[in-house]
Amino acid sequence: MRVGFGLVAPFAVGALAMGAFVALYNAAGFRLAAPPIALSPAAASLVFLSYAMGTASSAAAGRLATRLGRTPALVAALVVTVAGSALTAHPSLPVIALGFAVLTAGFFAAHAIANAWVTADAPPPARGRAAGVYTLCYYLGSGAGGTAGAVVYGHAGWTWLVVMTSAWLLLAALAVLVTRRKHLAS
Repeated sequence: MRVGFGLVAPFAVGALAMGAFVALYNAAGFRLAAPPIALSPAAASLVFLSYAMGTASSAAAGRLATRLGRTPALVAALVVTVAGSALTAHPSLPVIALGFAVLTAGFFAAHAIANAWVTADAPPPARGRAAGVYTLCYYLGSGAGGTAGAVVYGHAGWTWLVVMTSAWLLLAALAVLVTRRKHLAS
């Protein structure tokens, strides 16, 4: 299967957004259990309840993409993920919890839109392979992002982890915008 330029952006979103998501959640328990927050491991693990936000945001993402268009909806979802990530750098536990809820909602919305983009734009005989490539990028991003995130958090702390993952998310948004511009120019 030849991958057209138009599918590079959702593949990049899959890899970079999933990498950022996994990097943040992999380190979340350690951050929440460390001073000054110092939650017990059981209490720190409650951060994973934020995953429920993904159910609502995935469904809403399709409606948003229909109303606004794929590019603005996907860029907005990525920016929401960055905003949620930034909130997790705050020292207050309620703000951190809100940040995880926001970043999770943004991530799952972005994933839903990017995944739908692949199947919508791939030629019908190549849709299965294109979806497979998206899934490959998604899981490669997970492995690489989780590993890189652990290294950054271990050596530089939470703030630098947020900076790194936000850069990945903004790079994914840039890929979407560049793809849109190339599409409009052709």
